[in-house]
Formats: sequence, C-alpha cells, structure tokens
Amino acid sequence: MNATDSVQTAPEQTAQRILGVTLIVTLISVAGIALPYPVLAPLFHDNSSPLTQFMGLPSAFLMGIVLGIYPLGIIIGGSFIGSLSDTYGRKRMLSLTLLGSVMGYGLTAFAAHSEQFVLFCLARLLTGICEGNIAIARAIAADLHPQIDKTRSFSLISAMGYGGYLLGPLAGGYLIEWGMEMVFGAAAIACILCALLSHWLLPRQLDETKANAEKGSSLVLLREPALRRFFLLYLLLTMGVNFYYEFYPLHLVQQAAFTPAQISWVTVLLTGCMIATSIWFTPVLQRRFTHAGASLVGISLFGASLACFPYLTNASYLLTFMTIGAGIAIYNSFLPSYLSHAYQDRPQGQLMGMLVTIFCVGNLLAALLGGLLAMFDVKIVLLIGALCAAGAGAVLYHGHFRRQYWPAHS
Repeated sequence: MNATDSVQTAPEQTAQRILGVTLIVTLISVAGIALPYPVLAPLFHDNSSPLTQFMGLPSAFLMGIVLGIYPLGIIIGGSFIGSLSDTYGRKRMLSLTLLGSVMGYGLTAFAAHSEQFVLFCLARLLTGICEGNIAIARAIAADLHPQIDKTRSFSLISAMGYGGYLLGPLAGGYLIEWGMEMVFGAAAIACILCALLSHWLLPRQLDETKANAEKGSSLVLLREPALRRFFLLYLLLTMGVNFYYEFYPLHLVQQAAFTPAQISWVTVLLTGCMIATSIWFTPVLQRRFTHAGASLVGISLFGASLACFPYLTNASYLLTFMTIGAGIAIYNSFLPSYLSHAYQDRPQGQLMGMLVTIFCVGNLLAALLGGLLAMFDVKIVLLIGALCAAGAGAVLYHGHFRRQYWPAHS
C-alpha cells in the first residue's frame, strides 16, 4: 500500500471506528432502557408498596401513568435533541444526554427506594427526555455516508437496538432479586459507561456543526406537505407494530394459556430474527431492490404475517414470529435510509429526531386504542395493526411509485 492509498483509507477507518462506538453505545443504552420492563407490571400488580399507591387511584391506572410518561418524555426529547446535535455537535449532545439519563435513572432508583410515586414519575419523564438521543445515533449513521453505506449503518444500529431490548429485560428479571432500586441503578451504570465511551472514543470532528443546521424543534418539518405524507406513513407503520408488540402477549395468554417464561422465549425468537435479518439478509435485499422497493417488501411481509397470526394454531404461529421479525427489520433498515437519501440536504439530526418522535406517538396511540379494543377482542387489535401496515404500504406505493412526492433516488 502506498502513501496515497493510506490517505484514502484513513477516513474509512475513522468512519468504521465511529460506527463501532455508536453501535456499542446503542446496545448498552437500549439495554438500560429495557431493564425495568419486566419489573414494573409485577410491582403494580402486587400493589403492596406505597410506590403503587397515590390519592386512592387504582394501581392499574397508576401503572398506566408510569408506562405512558416515559414515551411521553421520548416524544419531547426526540423532537429537539436531534436538532440540537445539528447545531451543537453530535458527540457533545450525545454525551450530555447520556449524563442526563444517568441522573434520571439515579433519581428513579432513589424514588423507588423511598417509595415516592410523584418523584418516580418525574424521574421517568426526565429519563425519557434524555433517551430521545437515539436520534443522534441515527444521525451519526447518516453522516458516515459515503464511507459507510447508510442502509448498512441503519441495519446495524437497528440490530444493536434489538439486542438491547433482548438483553435488558433478561438482566432486569434477575436484578429484581436485589430490589427495584438495583434495577434502575444498573441502568444508570450502563449509561455512565456509554457516556464515557462517547467522550473518550468518539472523535472531536463529530462536534463540528452542520452548515445546513436549523435551530428549533424537529416538528417544523411538518410544515412541508411531502414530509407530512412521509411521517403519516411512518405513524401508520409504527402504530401497526405497537399494536402487535403490546398485545400479542395477551393473545397468547388468552388463546394458549402462555406463561411469562413462554412469552419471553417467543420474544427471543422474534428479536433473534430481527437481528439476523438486519445483519445478514438486508445486504442481499439492497443489491436487488431500491430503498423504496425493499421498504415495501418489509412492510408487506410484516402486515401479511400479522393478519395471519390471530388465526394460526398449534406451533404454526412461530412461523409468523419469524416473518414478522424479518419484516420489521427490513423496513427499519431501509425507511430511515430512504428518508435520509431523499432529503440529504436537510439536517439529519432533525430528520431522525422526527422519526423517533413519530414512533413514540404511535406507541401512545396504539396503547390507548388497543386497550379499549382489547376489552372486546384482542384479535381486533391485531387485525387493525395489520390494516395500519397495509395503509402505510399504500401511502409508500402511492407517494413513491405513482406520484413521486419525495426526491427520487435509487
């Protein structure tokens, strides 16, 4: 290798290092987010702790507040953290928000130990606001193009997120043996580790401000009709996914008397298929399809599999968990890349922040509507989730292939 080759490969080596650190931070951070998931429901179901009692309200209602206030925080944080990283630098904002998560988890642990419900909720809100920094990880992945292909970066970021959601609940289920405060304390330690990795290993060049940076919330993107259509697509899709995520355990319990352990292992199968698809199958699709075409394949696979899921018996439902996981992983890899390429002249932090905000809005809407519909029949919830996916696919097909609302790219 001559000196010229060395100079040419240096930026690529730096990009690989940045992506590697970002992937580790994503894995540990998401695992920290998911740590408390398996412990909140048993805590409020037991209803023996003062933490689950406030103003005489039912414990189920209080649990709903606790579960809802966290994604509310992400909606708030996701709407401006990505934009701030465009203005003040990716590394700086990632490190600061990770330290904010440390404070949030530490305060949550203290609230759990002192059994103060209001403080517990405020701490969860603060943590959610800071965890909107997943938008920064996606923006960093977009910035690495062309040294690293955007779709490949988004696929790996998604795989690390799935891994975090797999490892976090498993760790939380064991840590609860030492008390609720230990669970949130471990999440705080995970975020400290992420903050140190971000500060020490990410290069200072990530703190360079973007020439096209715009101050303000990501919500300003909704002023553009074409972007409103894209975010409607993403909202329908995320509602469909959250209808599935939040209510397939209830379906399995009602139809097959599943135990928590059995649900956990089915979830492992689902997540494992997501990770495998993101790492190994996405590059194959990228060689054969455009970003829009591959996204449509993923959405169609997810929607069709979800429509079949409520009517399958015996072990045949396992096939849908595999195909649903693959479909989710495919569109999660290609849709953000599609948006980033289509609007590559726009601040990437702002774009990715809007995707995070839309996802959490879809989460809240699915929880509220699904809870009402599940009182009649949980199959209705799952079928409406499939209809939402079909609607998202129709918006994508019409917007890209028929009307070309978004800047075309291959």
